[in-house]
Formats: sequence, structure tokens, C-alpha cells
Amino acid sequence: MNPVIYEQIMSLLGLIGLWAFWYYLWKPQRVDAFRQELFGLRSELFDLGANQVVPFDHAAYAQLRLMINGTIRYAHQVSFPTLLVVIAQSEHAPSDPLAVWKKHVQELPEDGRNRLLAIHNRVSGAFAKHLIGGSIILFSYVLLRVLYAGAKALTLLLIGKKDFRRFTVTQARYRVENERKNVARAGVDVIEARVLQDEQRRTGAKREPAYAH
Repeated sequence: MNPVIYEQIMSLLGLIGLWAFWYYLWKPQRVDAFRQELFGLRSELFDLGANQVVPFDHAAYAQLRLMINGTIRYAHQVSFPTLLVVIAQSEHAPSDPLAVWKKHVQELPEDGRNRLLAIHNRVSGAFAKHLIGGSIILFSYVLLRVLYAGAKALTLLLIGKKDFRRFTVTQARYRVENERKNVARAGVDVIEARVLQDEQRRTGAKREPAYAH
């Protein structure tokens, strides 16, 4: 066999193997892990209601639960192309249900408000991690931003404008997390608003009981 043709066939088989590994093994595992994390956060939300930190029948509780349920339902569809479609459609949306939810949150006492926002932040963080980890475009963009920030910090160290003792692994990890959240924040907000809107439309008047667990 012609060596060139053989190399092309082997390269093609390798690409098919990588695609099969991603689509049938790695992608389902990522979706399952994402959903499991959301199940845990939903349980924490239920505990807030059970402990009377946030009333079960309060709109802020009910809407956050709908948002988490919708995210669990559509976790397998989260992708960069989906993000682009949702962003394009959001320009014609009549309202922003996420903004309405945030207004309801402000009605709560400080403790309940802070703990509800903390759960939402963790939902958004898990969403951002899942979104970026499943897109080579977003992952590469975040990586380039992190590398740039690292190179900038290293330059400051070399010219003496930054103390090396303050440059820790914890700070580097924080930088990576911060860059990831900054890149995904706008997209996550748009998708969460769309998910909440779809869940409200899907459940309608027969909305899921707030006390269900």
C-alpha cells in the first residue's frame, strides 16, 4: 500500500476514534457529573425551605428550583452553538425572567437572600465549567486569557513590581476560576433566563409543587 494513503487512512481512523471517545464516553460522563452536581444543589435548596430559611411558597425559591430543574433537563444540550442561538434569540425576548427572579430574591431577609444567592452562584459556576469544558473554542479562549495573565504576572515579578512571596498556587487557581467565570458569565445568564422561561411555560398553571423533593 502507498505509504501516503496508509498514513491518511490511519489518521482518519484516529480522528474517528477520538470522535467516538468524545461522543460516547467522555461527553455522557461530563453530563452525568454536571447533573449530579445540580442534584446536590437542588437538595441544598430544599434544605433551605425545610429549615424555614426561605419559604417554600416564595417566588424566589420556586423560580430557582425551576431553573435548576430546567438545567438538569437540558444539560445534554449545553454547547457553544446552543449559546450562540440563545443569545441571538434573547434580543427579541419580551422580558428577562432572571432579572425578575433577582427582584424576588431582594424581598427575602438577609440570611435567606445570601444563602439563596450562594446556591445560584454555584449553579452558575457549574454551568460555566460545563459549558467551557465542552467547547474547544471557549476553552482555548479562556486558556489564552489565563496564559496572558500569567505572562503579565511573571513580567511584574521579573521587574520587581510584584513580590514573589505573594505569588501562590491558590492565587493562580483563583485567576483561572475568575477568568473562566468572566468569559462564561454573560452566556450563562442568557441561558439561565431562557431555561427559566421555558420551564415556566412548560409547567404553566400546574407548576411543580415547591415542596417536592
